[in-house]
Amino acid sequence: MKIKKAPVTREQKHALLVQAKTHLARDASEALHCRKTPFICWAIDLATYDSITYYARRDVQRLIWERLGGTASLEEWLEEKHGISGHHFPAVKYRNKVQETRHAWIDSLIEEFS
Repeated sequence: MKIKKAPVTREQKHALLVQAKTHLARDASEALHCRKTPFICWAIDLATYDSITYYARRDVQRLIWERLGGTASLEEWLEEKHGISGHHFPAVKYRNKVQETRHAWIDSLIEEFS
């Protein structure tokens, strides 16, 4: 007998994203030295702790992947869609700007699921 899972609610996705934000590095230095991840999907993985957050994680990560057009990361999306890469900027400045963009994106996802 197969057990049906209940649909994931907006509130559950919101709560997962709020928790994930605490695992998302603010800048390049924090990613290297503070046990935080530079990637939103990895931050979501770190915030996953039970079956409810597992299903919310799956839904939100799928949404992120779709919005990135199937690319593996924000950096890859920037390069493929807009011709922007780290080769055009000083490395630390570029990584910090990408992290700033990731925080803006996770904030917009949090707002979307409020």
